[in-house]
Amino acid sequence: MSSRPPRPSSLAVVAILADRDASLDHTLEAVALQSYAPVETFVVGGDYESVAAALGVGWEESLQSLVGRLEPTITHVWLLAAGTAPHPDALYTLISESERVGAGLAGSKLLDLEHPDRLISVGLTTDVFGVPYLGIEEDELDAGQYDVLRDVAAAAPGSLVARRDLLKGLGGLDRLLAPQAAAIDLSQRARVLGARVVVVPSSKVAAPSGTESAWREEAGRIRAMLKVYSWLTLAWALPTRFLIGLVEAVLAPLAGRWTLFRWLRAWLWNLARLPSTLRARRAVRANAAAGDAELFRYQMRGSVTLRSLWADLVETARARFPSDDRGIGALAQEMRRPAFGVALAALVFSFVATRELWQGFPGGGLSMPLPDSGADAVAAYAGGWNPAGFGSTEQLPPFLGLAGVWQQVLFDRADLASGSLALLAFLGGIWGITRLLRTWSVDSVPGILAGVAYMAGPAARTIAGSGDVANVVALAAVPWAMRVAVAPWPAGWIRRIGRIAAAGWLSALLANLSPDLLLLPLAALLAKALLAVREGINWLSVLVAASGVAIAVPLLRPWVTSVDFTGYFRAGVAYWEPGTVLLTAGLLATAAAIIAAPDGLWRLAAWGGIVAAIGGVLARTAGEGGGRHLLALGLAAVALGTSVVVGSAFEAVRRAAGVDSLRRLVLGIGAVGAAAVVVSALAVLAPGRGGMPADELGAALRFTGASIDDNSAARVLLVGPPESLPGNARRVRGAAYRVISVPSPRMWEVELPSPGPADAALEQVLEAVIEGESFRAGEQLAEFGIRWILAMGETPLSAAFVGQLDLIPLDGLRRPAFLVDSEEALRAMTVNGDPWRVDGTGFAGPAAPAVLIREQADAGWGLDADPGDWSMTLDGSSGSIEYQAGPERRQGQLALWLGAGLALLSAILRRRR
Repeated sequence: MSSRPPRPSSLAVVAILADRDASLDHTLEAVALQSYAPVETFVVGGDYESVAAALGVGWEESLQSLVGRLEPTITHVWLLAAGTAPHPDALYTLISESERVGAGLAGSKLLDLEHPDRLISVGLTTDVFGVPYLGIEEDELDAGQYDVLRDVAAAAPGSLVARRDLLKGLGGLDRLLAPQAAAIDLSQRARVLGARVVVVPSSKVAAPSGTESAWREEAGRIRAMLKVYSWLTLAWALPTRFLIGLVEAVLAPLAGRWTLFRWLRAWLWNLARLPSTLRARRAVRANAAAGDAELFRYQMRGSVTLRSLWADLVETARARFPSDDRGIGALAQEMRRPAFGVALAALVFSFVATRELWQGFPGGGLSMPLPDSGADAVAAYAGGWNPAGFGSTEQLPPFLGLAGVWQQVLFDRADLASGSLALLAFLGGIWGITRLLRTWSVDSVPGILAGVAYMAGPAARTIAGSGDVANVVALAAVPWAMRVAVAPWPAGWIRRIGRIAAAGWLSALLANLSPDLLLLPLAALLAKALLAVREGINWLSVLVAASGVAIAVPLLRPWVTSVDFTGYFRAGVAYWEPGTVLLTAGLLATAAAIIAAPDGLWRLAAWGGIVAAIGGVLARTAGEGGGRHLLALGLAAVALGTSVVVGSAFEAVRRAAGVDSLRRLVLGIGAVGAAAVVVSALAVLAPGRGGMPADELGAALRFTGASIDDNSAARVLLVGPPESLPGNARRVRGAAYRVISVPSPRMWEVELPSPGPADAALEQVLEAVIEGESFRAGEQLAEFGIRWILAMGETPLSAAFVGQLDLIPLDGLRRPAFLVDSEEALRAMTVNGDPWRVDGTGFAGPAAPAVLIREQADAGWGLDADPGDWSMTLDGSSGSIEYQAGPERRQGQLALWLGAGLALLSAILRRRR
């Protein structure tokens, strides 16, 4: 008894999709041999009208026009690619089986035309981005192992049969797409209309094994996504697909593949055709009977692109470095996760965003290059001399000491220390926010995107734009100090001690990077506890954070015992004007997450919004006497709160499958706002300075390096509007000015100390110049070691220097500059006029019984032969003069060793069972 299905009552036509590279002859011969003869055969597309007439078949310009002219009695259309050779019962089994299971679209099993026993495809599985996964091995033979009719994500191109009414409603194939992308697009649109898509393995078709242009297939998959997915899904799927393509473009060359231009061409192609795509989308979505969840049912998790990339990289590595492959499988499994691709994109983003800082921090705003010697930086911080302005014993910021230690680790290379600090800050901040949000079950992908918004979003860019290097780096430590506090409280007193030690050293690291931000983790966790949120955090977390702060404060010595806190928090001007567009985007994301986020995520978003709002208020405290340090604290709070909101908004979209359509719409709006904040982070990529200002100061002072002897030390007087001068500035009669070292000032000169006798004397000279009482200002300025005057902008001072008799105007420079016409315009020289050079924070030169040092007088330099003046005449018989550090040096060393000990203790106790 035959097992064949009953003969169908349907009537079908064959549409052979013309291809200039494929022959029609053997395809028509195979159609003529079909056991279930079609009513009529047509050639579709191309300039084949005369050829079709000669072969005795019909011709139509497009599939849509063909379907439109078919009689209602025709029930099915067989879409057959030119060059294929279907088996005699291919059409019979396709129609019979599709009718039996009620499928609207059915595809055949494809075999290699040249090797009929070799499989090409048994239906397509795709990922969410439309990238196909065949599920068969290369050169796998057909032994009937896949001969089960089943639902698939897409029918493979080459041979598929569609109901005529369905095909008419779909408008046929998208003629702009490559064959495989067109088949996927047709299958997805059919499923959205409620049709079933299956593969019928008993229908066999031999097909050529050639492949279409890779960029066209990629472009087609993007267009297909845009047509069928809801805006909610597109809000995360499109950026993720873009990042995955970027990662592939960066890493594929390691496996011998070049995908960058394919990736760019595919996205530009879609951008150019966006209007037609949107028109096609409206047609699809207007008649949609099923949501995205129906498509997801037949798609695989993760990214096919990343799987393929990983496989290629592994094969390349194995071929180049043959070795034991234990652990490769586990690593490959991890690589299949979408988070891996996004994390790689964040890694690439961090490298690109900070690439210029490997040449050193720029000179502008609050940023200057690190000192040439890390040991000198540590010595200056811990009880040494503050060389800013005319020098002082005032305490330098702790970041300088910590950066000096790091510089010594990196072979005393200031450029390596600068670049690595910036890169580690970006990576640490992104990873830290991801780990912190995992505490509240926010997935890795939303967490990484939130981390990007944290380190390069509007608030972080404002901090970086001022050149505040210390706070940019300190941002990275904030989420880690919070994470250790909110992590589940361990069992056993030994591991609990380790937890407290970890909170202590992480808080101490944060404090030494920037005392401004020490209280931010504690304050943010306190706000969350007051909101009575019990999802992974309670008052115990607040106590752990408070313990960390209590341990960190003593480890801030000597800074914490030397600084004037009133002056510290009032220093500088603090006022932040957020951009309207991004502020609106952040508010939309916050409101949407609070209103519609499922599973308690709204509480997390509300907390983030509150932290950002409080930070925004704090960042606008100029009228209340707050300075730039409170501004930095406020902006850091804004960055933290914004990242929590962004992570909550994207996570809410990821969990939106179970919420109603209205809440999905609200979440989609919120996701667009969150995406705008994340996309704004791309602004740091082109300059490559992590958002920091350009090196305007270094460029402006470059001329001094060509005209100063390496064995001499001098200063330059900068005049101009306050915002054009680095760090802070003095004022005289409304004109701003300050002095710095040349040829290149260092980070320890950013903050001017409190005015001393030298500053008072210089102010008198400048007042006389402005009043027109002095015509030989050069002679007077030489006594301060000032050799040049550089105008960074128009002020009363820059105009007053023009008529001075002993100032030589320097032509050919971008900014007005003057040279002091005096051989004694030096910071340090012997009484005989021999110049001395700067050596760290001290001076060195030819041995002499007396050396004139034009620094603020202080007993730490030694016995002054002329104690009545602000400058010093010191004994230079040893060839060097250094400032003698006080007891603060030991305090700094003790704090460093205690911090390292706490880190070691926490690491040891954490691993105790």
